[in-house]
Amino acid sequence: MRGSVKELEEIMKKSIDPESCVFLHPGDNRKYDSKELLALRHRDFETRLFITATQCDGDTVFLRTHHTDNAQHRSHFNYVRDLLKAAHITENFTCAKSTLTTLLTMCFELSSSDYYTFAISLASGLSSNGKNTMFEMSDVMVHNQEEVACFRERLCLLMDVIFNKMAKKKYLLDDKRSNIFRLVYCKTKFKKFKNSIFHAMFSFALQLCLTSYVVLHNKHKNQIDQFNYSMFALASFTLTYSIMVAVSTISETYDGCKKLFKHDFGMLMIMDVVVNMILPLILAYYGFLLILAERKFIDAVLNTTALLFIPEIDDQLPKILGYREDDIIRNFLITESMEDLDKILSAQQPGHNILSGLQFGDFYITNMIEQGINAQEGCAFQPYQVTQGITDSSGHQIDPSTTVTPDCLLRKIEWRYTTGFRGTTKPRVGSLRLTKMNGHRIDIVRKSDINGNTDVKVGIDSKENILEGLFIITTFQMSEDVIKLRLCGSYDPKNFLKAFDYYSLWHVTLEARNSIKKYTKETKYLKEHKTL
Repeated sequence: MRGSVKELEEIMKKSIDPESCVFLHPGDNRKYDSKELLALRHRDFETRLFITATQCDGDTVFLRTHHTDNAQHRSHFNYVRDLLKAAHITENFTCAKSTLTTLLTMCFELSSSDYYTFAISLASGLSSNGKNTMFEMSDVMVHNQEEVACFRERLCLLMDVIFNKMAKKKYLLDDKRSNIFRLVYCKTKFKKFKNSIFHAMFSFALQLCLTSYVVLHNKHKNQIDQFNYSMFALASFTLTYSIMVAVSTISETYDGCKKLFKHDFGMLMIMDVVVNMILPLILAYYGFLLILAERKFIDAVLNTTALLFIPEIDDQLPKILGYREDDIIRNFLITESMEDLDKILSAQQPGHNILSGLQFGDFYITNMIEQGINAQEGCAFQPYQVTQGITDSSGHQIDPSTTVTPDCLLRKIEWRYTTGFRGTTKPRVGSLRLTKMNGHRIDIVRKSDINGNTDVKVGIDSKENILEGLFIITTFQMSEDVIKLRLCGSYDPKNFLKAFDYYSLWHVTLEARNSIKKYTKETKYLKEHKTL
């Protein structure tokens, strides 16, 4: 049913706390009355979702920000509503499975930037077990207020299926961590015909055989008497490289056991663990002895090449056999999502960890359209690095980044809006102070109007707004004032990294991860001593 804006205003009035309710507006020129503007001032800046059965301008899910109940968006939130409605309201399970497949496929196909903005907006709604999501109270949606907690939990479970599959896609496809064992697992998990297992067994047998021959060759020599110390440099480099490969593959395989195999302890998982956690260590040790005992330089080089090739066989075999990794993995994830949905619908536990209890928010400091990178709109949605100028007069640098680095991390944001634009829902920031995680402060304050023009009634409000925790800037644009500013992050720093991993957001550099862990320990220590 397509409702008018007036009808939807009445629905939102009944469904949301009146003190915080601001009506939907049909266009950008809609005027707010004094009560509505006062209600805006009492809101925090964390984004909320409102899910309704009544369509308005084609939308059934609305973003509620500090500034409006109708923050425009270009993401496919309607599929989220349709999935929840089909699974738990109309109980049309065929429709629920179709919608889940469509939503998951859409997430696979979205550009990285569009996926990030979609995931962060949803993460804000799911924050603290769906605390930031409200539903329409009606016969065709949620019947009464007592059912809201139950529907929030159901929404978190359904969205956990999506984010769990996106984490596996990121691990296997985006990070290129698939090998013959993991691909065969994806290919045969839900199929009766499991001929591909022989490919995995062949790889396992070959790598195990080659490693055994290396070990046996060393065992048949009295190595101490035959060591050629002119080979020490090459042997040391080979050992160092082998250890680096071993550490990487061990970490990668450990992640695979948690994300892909989970509790499915079987032959493919055992082969993956043996080949990628045990054999690299054996090859590192015996390879060093083998190179050190060589007499000819060219034989040493050839043996080094052979030793480094053995751990790569399971990674290279899928390409040799013509495996279509993208198709295999996506089909596996969609089929697995159907199994998870069946468990949810039959009131069983989905079988994986629910992390939607994390507090993680999307913060609109200025009002804007929710979207990913769009060059035509002059909008970039990605982490921003914040660096200080050489001098106070040289200006600071706030630049988009492809990863989260220590320069992206902010522990406190303080800002004040401009005055002179009464009743606006698209405020500008006239004064902004960013405190980085290392304690450095960066101040951005609007310049006085050129030539001291007193006719322009633009000033800076005395009311100061503050966010404290751990955040990154995701949208930034300014002229005389900051006209676009959006953040994501958590009031609790320990949730920051967990949320980034759970929602498959941007890559966080190792240096940034270590800085976050150190900062988390420091804040925990300070909190404990404050309470004492």
